[in-house]
Amino acid sequence: MNSPTEQHLAAAFRDLVAEQPFTPDVPAIEHRARQARRRYQVTRGGIGAGVIAVAAVAAVGVASALPSAPAGTARASGAHPASTGASASPTGSAGTQPPLVKLAAFLAAAPRPAGDATLVERETAAPGQASINVWDLYTDGGRYFFSQTKAGLPAQVKENNNQGDGQFGREIAAATYAARGDLDTAVLKMAWPYATRVPAWLSAQVKNMSAGGMQIDNYVWESCEDALVAGSGNPQVRAGVLRLVSALPGITVTHGTVDGQPSLTLTAGAAELGHVGTDKANPKADTGPAYQEAITINADTGVALEIASGPAGKVTGTVTYVVTRVNLSGIAAGKF
Repeated sequence: MNSPTEQHLAAAFRDLVAEQPFTPDVPAIEHRARQARRRYQVTRGGIGAGVIAVAAVAAVGVASALPSAPAGTARASGAHPASTGASASPTGSAGTQPPLVKLAAFLAAAPRPAGDATLVERETAAPGQASINVWDLYTDGGRYFFSQTKAGLPAQVKENNNQGDGQFGREIAAATYAARGDLDTAVLKMAWPYATRVPAWLSAQVKNMSAGGMQIDNYVWESCEDALVAGSGNPQVRAGVLRLVSALPGITVTHGTVDGQPSLTLTAGAAELGHVGTDKANPKADTGPAYQEAITINADTGVALEIASGPAGKVTGTVTYVVTRVNLSGIAAGKF
């Protein structure tokens, strides 16, 4: 039987697909769903105590595979200190870091782009159904607007229908700080992008991040995914996200191409997300495949192109992004 959380999220998704008269806060729903699923997987996978086991959203299978790690692919091991000149407590491997750190440094030095908002066309794939395209608008000031159609955005802006409870704005701020700030502080800002004080148990985990399998690894990765999309129009945000991801212990980086663009696929596994199929009688046992999430970015700009997720070797969901830098006033006037 599905839990109340699963029932609520599934109903909201059905409402979106059926295009009911009301407009659900889809990104907020998806954000809660990702948090529920990841933190549930983390708990089942034996990633420490302190995470409340909440119900996972039922995954829908897609007949394709997550990027595997071919020979020569960089894999984080936590064996070497970060080569960023920051604290050595959050560490990735020397092999994983160069492409991410190099791109992060390049983006951190880039000038602020024209415009004051980022428009994202987001396409979510589901097996057996037509894909769903929706539109997200993230302002540099932290406001967030959503519409099921591009034509519906001007009304959302004019009515100041700000959504997301400021969460995306806080994650963007954490990433912006991470581009040049102290890495330990940046980790905590991204791991806990809320208005409340960072819990002591979470702060205590910073020095042990390189061991992997901790809540802080999961929280940083989860919020970095949000920030990379929400701040995709700002190179400083992208720089901060890449610097933080390079400090995580279980990341693999794979070079490739997407629609002719050079790409980097950053895959998080058991260290950040735990395992699936864990023996219920022994929740700390690492049985079953690792749960994975893979962010594919443009290798030159760091802009998010796609996020895929599922057990190792299989994708259970894919979201693709088309990013445009815009002026909020232009959106309100329908000039975009």
